[in-house]
Amino acid sequence: MKMRTFVAMKTFKEFFYFMKSDRRAIVALGCIAVFCVGVLMLMDAWKGKEKEVKAEEKVILNVERKEERGEVVMRAFDPNTVDSLTLIGFGLRPWKVKNFLHYREAGKVFRSTEDLGDTYGWTEEDVERVASYVRVGKKYGKSGRNEKHEKYGKNENHWNDGKRWEKKEKPERPSNKFQTLTKVDVNTADTAMLRRIPGVGAKISDAIVRYRKRLGGFHSVEQLREISIVSPELLDWMEVSSSNIQKINMNKASFQALNSHPYISYEQTKALLQYIRLYGDVKDEKALVETGIFTKEEVEKLRPYITYE
Repeated sequence: MKMRTFVAMKTFKEFFYFMKSDRRAIVALGCIAVFCVGVLMLMDAWKGKEKEVKAEEKVILNVERKEERGEVVMRAFDPNTVDSLTLIGFGLRPWKVKNFLHYREAGKVFRSTEDLGDTYGWTEEDVERVASYVRVGKKYGKSGRNEKHEKYGKNENHWNDGKRWEKKEKPERPSNKFQTLTKVDVNTADTAMLRRIPGVGAKISDAIVRYRKRLGGFHSVEQLREISIVSPELLDWMEVSSSNIQKINMNKASFQALNSHPYISYEQTKALLQYIRLYGDVKDEKALVETGIFTKEEVEKLRPYITYE
């Protein structure tokens, strides 16, 4: 030990026998080395985080593709033991899944479906999305028996600390779904009204409202078929009784307004704005077809949503 200390002190003293310029060069090289090591460590950490994000994005993309192909990606699970991939399979965002796992790691226990809503960031729609697949195990389920109850038997009537108690059935919550065929106007209904249709949950109702906003309103019930998750059977419950459609002025609309419409592509938006800049306004439907930007069928599809004045 003394020998090592002596060698170190000797090396430190010899450092000052170098010329001042040499000492500066040595210190500079040392700083550069430390800086390079720090940069390499940060790059490794950043690459690890990037791989994690890409992995999560890949899982979400696979889930969306399976949903589009109609494959089942959801399965029953116990919230006290479920893994992250199963939850992401329900379309939940990765940060919400992380909050769920952190909440559970903190010692929290899920005894019912409603307890999932205590997770930070989870909405009622998130809970509703997984509700029918939740299976709480006997260990934590509200319907399970604890050790004290088990020793008194499995009869409907039990004794607890010398006091008799009876199992009470939880009253069923009345359903707000329509019991008979009822037509709902998809141009005026909000998500709550749409969810009253049997077979329509939060995901489908949100998709209908979002697509209605992008279109500017539905002019036909058949347009709902353009939403991949809306089944043809649901159209029997829907109608278009109001025709308050928002129109786009093809000659004055901004790039964003044109490009956001589902019937106008990005390339068509660029080409149209360039055409108007070079040749002036498009006067009517015939002139729009003659530009070569839209086909006759595409213009016919756009007819309820565009104006030229």
